Amino acid sequence: MRRFALLAMLLTLALILGIVERAIPMDVMIPGVRLGLPNALILLALYLFSFRDALVLVVLKCVMTALLAGTFVSFFYSISGSLLSFFVMFGSLRLARARVSPVGVSITGAVFHNLGQLLAACAVLGSVYVFSYLPVLLVSGAVTGLLVGLAVKYTMPYARRHVRPGRPPAEGAPKEGPPKEEENKMRNGS
Repeated sequence: MRRFALLAMLLTLALILGIVERAIPMDVMIPGVRLGLPNALILLALYLFSFRDALVLVVLKCVMTALLAGTFVSFFYSISGSLLSFFVMFGSLRLARARVSPVGVSITGAVFHNLGQLLAACAVLGSVYVFSYLPVLLVSGAVTGLLVGLAVKYTMPYARRHVRPGRPPAEGAPKEGPPKEEENKMRNGS
């Protein structure tokens, strides 16, 4: 029940951040670029929950965002980028384990999210010319991925405390816990 409540909270926060993100006029500066704030919660879910839980969160976020503020085409772009990003981030966690930080996973995910959306645009528009926008999206993905990754890196120790203390990390996630000093306080109940 606690896991379900925490996942529902992550989904709700992702939807709220998505709405806030739409209010930020990034498209005026660089068309198609967003900060990727909801992706911070997906990345947290990858580290804190199982593969299945995180995947369900990704799909529900895309579906609910489309229902609240989108169209079928925006859903198609969103689900394409989100699923490609999710599988690449999960794969990097599985393969690299403790050698990759949340920042590295986030940058990788952001870049592949943009690539997934370009592949979807290529399919919808029937043109490979959309890939001329790839350099802009690679740079913006690296920058936004860095910011999201840093947010997750510094949030993770606090988030781990609320996901069953003592529970091992999700399969493939680096095994890092709270600092030893805080861990001893938690064990001693002080």
